[in-house]
Amino acid sequence: MQGVGIYSGDLLVVDRSIEPKDNDIVIAVVNGELTVKHLHRQGKKLLLIAANENYPSLEIDECIDFQIWGVVTSAIHKFRQPR
Repeated sequence: MQGVGIYSGDLLVVDRSIEPKDNDIVIAVVNGELTVKHLHRQGKKLLLIAANENYPSLEIDECIDFQIWGVVTSAIHKFRQPR
């Protein structure tokens, strides 16, 4: 999710009480694994869109075990020492 300012090692603040809406960044469980992606609704289709073009987007269908765990509200960046 570097394309939206979320980097490896960052802490994410997640609100599980927010109803996810189109274009929110969500924590989702897909086939038992956590992922961080943009939620996108396209008609009746539900898509998880990666911000990094090196990672695939995913169309959610009835064959996928899927749950939205929460909506990301903030990212806390890990302090990095200058080299």
